[in-house]
Amino acid sequence: MPNIVIIPTYKERENISALVRSISSLSIPFDILIIDDNSPDGTAEIVKNLMRSFSNVHLIERPGKLGLGTAYVTGFRWSLERGYDYICEMDADFSHDPNDLVRLIRACRDDGADLAIGSRYISGVNVVNWPLSRVLMSYFASIYVRFITGMKIMDTTAGFKCYRKEVLENIRPQQIKSVGYGFQIEMKFVAYKLGYKIVEIPIIFTDRKLGTSKMTGGIFNEALWGVIRMKLRSIFIRYKRINNGKSL
Repeated sequence: MPNIVIIPTYKERENISALVRSISSLSIPFDILIIDDNSPDGTAEIVKNLMRSFSNVHLIERPGKLGLGTAYVTGFRWSLERGYDYICEMDADFSHDPNDLVRLIRACRDDGADLAIGSRYISGVNVVNWPLSRVLMSYFASIYVRFITGMKIMDTTAGFKCYRKEVLENIRPQQIKSVGYGFQIEMKFVAYKLGYKIVEIPIIFTDRKLGTSKMTGGIFNEALWGVIRMKLRSIFIRYKRINNGKSL
């Protein structure tokens, strides 16, 4: 089973059906793992109905909002246990174009990348329908993260990614300390410290048309302060790959 995309959801009933259909029609086959945090709008029930028609769709239901990072850890563990070679992640709201999944997979499968990032900032600022204040906040956050960490990544907070399975086996995401959006930064940072080849693929990021954004100022500030703590912890860590890999 080569390819899977992990999609955390909370109140995404307006988007999830169209997203599943769009991913399932791509030229490269993907399994889809949806991690739903007890959405009160019935998102999980919609997914269960879709599973009757789409054999590539899988669902994990959690009892409540447990954080973006823990959702991905759950999805990574599930995917590695089942032998997927390429493990992607994306948002459920169509801010990430499903067609770009093919480009991310090819960057890892065909072009030798270990981690491919769908980047908003590698070729200018490619963000549609965001207020200027949020564009500036996101763009300068990436500058800040690069300054603190030394990573040569333009979009350090991006959540649209593809990993080769060995990368996740060596990062061991259950040891990542960040929970919210800082999780995205810390995963990239550990991959960088382990010496993996990271590439950025230019995408156009379009703000959601349906549903409600989950981003808050508190989440963003948590991520920014977490970068300093992450950098300080890294001074005392010896980053080393496990040659044969281990599951989570």
